[in-house]
Amino acid sequence: MNIEKRFISNYLTKKHYKFGEVFAFALLSLCTILSLFYWDNSYAFSNLLSANKVNIFEHKEYWRLFTTSFIHADLEHLLANSLMLFILSYFVISFYGLFFGLITALGLNMITNFVVINSYVANTTLVGASGIVYYLWGFWLVQYFFLQTHMSYFERFLRIGAVFLILLVPTQYSPRTSYMAHYVGFFVGNIFSLLYYLVRSDFLKSYEKWNIKYILEEDDLLEDQTNYENIKYD
Repeated sequence: MNIEKRFISNYLTKKHYKFGEVFAFALLSLCTILSLFYWDNSYAFSNLLSANKVNIFEHKEYWRLFTTSFIHADLEHLLANSLMLFILSYFVISFYGLFFGLITALGLNMITNFVVINSYVANTTLVGASGIVYYLWGFWLVQYFFLQTHMSYFERFLRIGAVFLILLVPTQYSPRTSYMAHYVGFFVGNIFSLLYYLVRSDFLKSYEKWNIKYILEEDDLLEDQTNYENIKYD
């Protein structure tokens, strides 16, 4: 007897939470509004948004670890982050909810900013949402690897590797870009996603659906016939 399994669906087949696009748009709008304030230095709080080593470690202004992710150096920088920020936040929120999809991302990105800023010299300012973008990528790709069980390990590694090389590895070097923020964010996303999966694996796997078909071969039919003919009745 052969068993034929055909994949039907899993947790990533359809969305589980509504209004993902609303929250993704709200996040993008917040980045735009705060960036406009940051560019226009006439507002009193414009200088309270960005983060560097002095205002974090000497002045203890820890809120900057949060606000600095929403401001961008210029319009080009904002536009460069906007598309991926919207798409990834939409997908992660739609599948994992507002808390695990956005609030956790923003909170853990403060750790990324802390680590990166601590590695820089005092007069280097870190701004931008790239750490959040790479965190969301790290979270999503780990979930993809563990949940797409209808694919082989090699196929999953191949797809994730292709995404990483095409979308996450820069094609040219820019001295203004914080590559460390990118990959620390990606690593933090990986770690949290792994922990999330380990805690909720039973729940996530409960969405797997397979069509199982039992196929009888000729030898199985002959064996069944032989068994039938050997039966005796009193």
